Amino acid sequence: MVKKEDDSQSVSTDAGLEAAARRLSAALDALDSKTTTLLHKMKDARNAGDVDEDRARLAAELDAAQARAEAMEVAVREAGSALDLAITEVRSALGEV
Repeated sequence: MVKKEDDSQSVSTDAGLEAAARRLSAALDALDSKTTTLLHKMKDARNAGDVDEDRARLAAELDAAQARAEAMEVAVREAGSALDLAITEVRSALGEV
């Protein structure tokens, strides 16, 4: 009869180990899923950082382009004034004023 008790304990132990193995497997699956999700979030955050860097670079380029445009507007006004003065001087020299 002792042998039967050992067999039932062995079956009980095997069932406990199988249940523990299933729980461990489920926990590992959950860990894998959460790790994958975290990696995707980290990648998205890194990509968002890249977008922020691009946005900052484009903003700096836009500022530089606007500064060049303003400088060109000033140069155009100065050239226009100089041209008007030259036209006036040429007319004066020709006696047309």
